[in-house]
Parts: sequence; C-alpha cells; structure tokens
Amino acid sequence: MLRSVVLASIVLGCGHLIAGVARADTPQQILAVYAAQARTQVPSFAGFSAERGEAFYNEKHLVKGAGMVSCASCHLKDARYSVYAHQTDIPCRTCHVINDWEHPDPKHAKKRRIEPFAPSANPKRLSDPRYVETFLRLNCLMLLSRECTTLEKGDVLTYLMAFEGGSKGDLVNVGSRLAKRAAVPQ
Repeated sequence: MLRSVVLASIVLGCGHLIAGVARADTPQQILAVYAAQARTQVPSFAGFSAERGEAFYNEKHLVKGAGMVSCASCHLKDARYSVYAHQTDIPCRTCHVINDWEHPDPKHAKKRRIEPFAPSANPKRLSDPRYVETFLRLNCLMLLSRECTTLEKGDVLTYLMAFEGGSKGDLVNVGSRLAKRAAVPQ
C-alpha cells in the first residue's frame, strides 16, 4: 500500500513538472519552468548561466561511430545559421538516425535542413515545450548516454537565447570549405 502511494506521488509529481513545461509558450516561459524545477532539485540554485551553456554546447563527447561530437557539430557554433543535412563534417545519421527505407519519402531523406537553433534567428525553434523536452532528451541521450539535468537544459537555453539578430542564412560544406548562402528572408 505504501509503495503504491509513493509511486503515485512520484508519477503525479513528474506529471506536474511536464505539465508546467507544456503550459509554456515562449523560450522565456520554458526557462522559467526549468528554473522552478531547478530550485526544487537544488535549493542553492542561483540561476542559469549562458557561459556554462556555451561550454556545454561546445563540449565534445565520444559518440560511437562518429568520434568526438558536440551540440555545435550539428547545430553549428553560431546558432543563427541553418545548415543542410550532409553539409557538415558530422554525417546526419550521427544525430538523426534515418535509413532511407525508414523515411516516409526516401527520395528526399537526405535533403533535411537544420534550422537556426537560436530563438532570435528562428522564433519557432524553442516555442513548443513538448518538442524542446523531447529534443533535449534525445540529443542528451545521444551525446551523454544520459538525460540532461535541469541545470544543463536551462544553461543551454540561456546560451541560445543570448544570441542576438536574425538568421544569418545557410552554411554549406561546413568544415571542408565554408560557403555562405544569402540570408533566408523572414
């Protein structure tokens, strides 16, 4: 009986945290929910840090079959750029495991575009709380082999929100030779 009560409390508590994120509509609101979660998890929580977020975003981790990879490997150091799949030194399949036969439109499977990550360049990017949570969970599992902590999530969002200015356009052949396409009209 006690075990059921404890399990029910845990489930309800987690549901409340997820529901809190689900009610957010902007990156700032998502960040506020993460801050509330961080305060309950770490009483000494003093706020998120763009500096810690930048260090985390650029920190390389060993990914089987891909070598040393960071968030910036796929989403670029300057998160205001977009990039087409297979135009970076890191193959798409590292981050987005899709076999041609699994893709709903195999002919276009490799024509994926990774939109700018910074909210200033792509206001839709961090506006759906469920997507943000799923995105962070999957990418953290891939890079770290664990889920990110609330502090890590908040620091990365703080870093991404620190970028100013609109989209800087598309980067092509990142790493081998850098070519910038014209900025995408907003």
